[in-house]
Amino acid sequence: MKKAVSILVLMLFVCFLLGVPARGEGTPADGDMDEGATSGATGDEVLKVKCTGQKVVDLQMRLRDLGYFNYKITGYYGTATADAVRLFQEQNGLAVDGTVGPETRRVLYSPGAKRYTAYPSQAASYLPASRGGRNSLGVLVEWFSKGQYLFPRGAVAKVIDLYTGRSFYMKRTGGTNHADSEPVTAKDAQTIREIWGGWSWDRRPVIVEIGGVRVAASMHGMPHAYDTIPNNGMQGHVCIHFYKSKTHIHNRQDPDHQAAVMRAAGR
Repeated sequence: MKKAVSILVLMLFVCFLLGVPARGEGTPADGDMDEGATSGATGDEVLKVKCTGQKVVDLQMRLRDLGYFNYKITGYYGTATADAVRLFQEQNGLAVDGTVGPETRRVLYSPGAKRYTAYPSQAASYLPASRGGRNSLGVLVEWFSKGQYLFPRGAVAKVIDLYTGRSFYMKRTGGTNHADSEPVTAKDAQTIREIWGGWSWDRRPVIVEIGGVRVAASMHGMPHAYDTIPNNGMQGHVCIHFYKSKTHIHNRQDPDHQAAVMRAAGR
């Protein structure tokens, strides 16, 4: 009898052990996760500033292949990567926010993704925009001989206000003696209004960053004349002047713009 009871107790104990999971239910062991999986990663994952890892490496390589990213592949989603994404979004008709969500990712990795033509032959002779410890000032680039080619019509540039450090994106939509430009998005237009304290003819020193080059320039904040970008929060365009650029009406240099250009160059 004792032997039968002992056997029964032993069998119950074994059944109990087999029925208790070795770890929390549904929690895979370290080796059970699919290779390359990351915690919380989904098909709707959004890549943005401060993200790191292989997906950022893939993003930077794809942007570089398409001509939007001209820096070292780091796997860190910094401002240079965000700027490249914004430019890609603008060139491909996407919402411009500097992050990579499902829609941007779909277009980015599709055969129809538009390539961006940089201008290395023009930029090569200037100081590149580095990824760390860069100079906050711009270089003087003579408008008629070089500047107008560095910032051609249709190009999008990051414009940085020298005094506040705030930035926005502008597209050159016309102009011959200087760059007639319009904000890319309504957010860019709002940033301009906040910096200038409303629409204003005041000239401010700015840095125009395009093609890896930081160029000293001057810009006013008063929209006027023709408008080509709809729904961007501004009716008309503003003028961005560079070293030795001129006004369209009088075909002469504007002293206030030129003074601001020199300040942007630290002169």
